[in-house]
Amino acid sequence: MNRKIAAALIAVLLAIAAGAILWSMREAPVATGPAVATFDYAAQDSWAVKPDLPPPAVWETGWEVDVIILSAGAAIEISDKVALENRRDDAAGELEDLGAAFDKIGPVYAPYLRAASLDADMAAALSAYIATHNRGRAFLIATDHPLPALLVPAFESDTLLRDRFGGVLFYGDSATGLAEGVTSAAICSRRYKPELGCVATVDVRRAGGKYEMSGGGALTNGLVTWLNDHTSKLAEPLGDLEEIEIIEIRKPGETE
Repeated sequence: MNRKIAAALIAVLLAIAAGAILWSMREAPVATGPAVATFDYAAQDSWAVKPDLPPPAVWETGWEVDVIILSAGAAIEISDKVALENRRDDAAGELEDLGAAFDKIGPVYAPYLRAASLDADMAAALSAYIATHNRGRAFLIATDHPLPALLVPAFESDTLLRDRFGGVLFYGDSATGLAEGVTSAAICSRRYKPELGCVATVDVRRAGGKYEMSGGGALTNGLVTWLNDHTSKLAEPLGDLEEIEIIEIRKPGETE
């Protein structure tokens, strides 16, 4: 009888072990949830963190610094188990916590990003920030993702923008903080020597339930002073010119 019980137990254990092996060899499930819609960064709800009121433009109060957080860690993924609303709520909480770690530098902007279109969304969000929110202010990018090549044209086409770009506060795993093919010469201002670049590694850690950031002084210290000494401020835009209808004046009796 004892032998039968022992044999039964061995059979059960072998069955459990075989099941565990088969489970470990299964193919990873494919996400079947809804695709994340493209974000319109001109809209308020595409930004998890943004100042309640626009910070003063450079022509109003002089040089001040913004921080744009482009977080791969908080990027939204599709999922067949977690509702998209929950993913967005999780991303919002993560970005708000990160914003609190960087806001000692200046006002923070943190867009939602899609994991499947990370580089494109980073470029679109930066473009929208420059067009709508920047208003000639200095700014830094805080990111855990190597700065992609899609961001380079914005800097290459505008030397004034490149001059007021303070650099990259990088808290990811890359050795350089720049994607392959992106050079410091393409994005960094005259403030930095080409061989040193404008990427500073910073440490972002949770402490007491909140993120704390340390480092980055090579970029932040003296930035405003350098801008005051070396860079021209943008002038206040005049606004769009009103359309004027031009009417051809003919002499009496003239026809087409």
